[in-house]
Amino acid sequence: MAKFDINNDGKADFSVSVPQIITILAMFASIIGSYYTLNARVDAVETAAKKLKENEQKYTWPNQRKTEEEVRMLEIELKAFMKDIEYLRRDVDTKRR
Repeated sequence: MAKFDINNDGKADFSVSVPQIITILAMFASIIGSYYTLNARVDAVETAAKKLKENEQKYTWPNQRKTEEEVRMLEIELKAFMKDIEYLRRDVDTKRR
């Protein structure tokens, strides 16, 4: 056990034993290990996010644009169909009279 006298008054201000030193070193090793583990996880998440963005640009956006274009075409066809129905109703109404 080591005793330390900081203010030189002849009395030990604090003392440190071997198990306390081992505990402190284990805590530092644990903290350092946690740092590197978290750092590796952050790197893995960054890599996954980068890959996800690439996949999004390569696959998702083109498919979404294609779907949007198909929806626009269907809307145009629907409007034309609705006009045809309106004209047919007018023809039926005029023939009924």
